[in-house]
Amino acid sequence: MSASNREIQLRKTCQLYAYVLTALGKEVEYALQECADSYDYPIDCVKELYTTLKDLDSEIFQKIVHSKSAPEAHDLANWWEMYQIYIPVPKSERD
Repeated sequence: MSASNREIQLRKTCQLYAYVLTALGKEVEYALQECADSYDYPIDCVKELYTTLKDLDSEIFQKIVHSKSAPEAHDLANWWEMYQIYIPVPKSERD
């Protein structure tokens, strides 16, 4: 059975969140890594990824989201842009 669009999106978000945590030198929890590696264990980590990114200082944010050496960075930049379009964040929370 093929993965649903939701499962694909959940997995992609887990992969991006795992990338961010790794770039920050933090541990990637087992459940998150399982989601990133397989469609069999979907978890929703959108809020966690958003919160982690918004809490970064601008220098670290730029380094992780716009890294030229990490292939995940481009996808993460796209995710961040789309998240802000589809789930508007008040300007006071973005700064």
